[in-house]
Amino acid sequence: MRRRMGQHPNAVSFAEARRVLESFGWTLDRMHGTHYRFSRGGAHITIPLRRPCILPVYVRHIMTATGEDDQERGS
Repeated sequence: MRRRMGQHPNAVSFAEARRVLESFGWTLDRMHGTHYRFSRGGAHITIPLRRPCILPVYVRHIMTATGEDDQERGS
């Protein structure tokens, strides 16, 4: 799913983004209005809920946050 996100950053739903983050060990830390904050260790990433798709800038944040882990997995 992460690979598809990178290929089509304009067509990523919030649910897909959340699944990818959680599969890489990120947990939902808190919600404030429409903003969801995920954390892992000392790092945080905030993604606003937007339908039907999140903005590509947040997809890039997710790709960066999960990129180092992806290299460790060998994908």
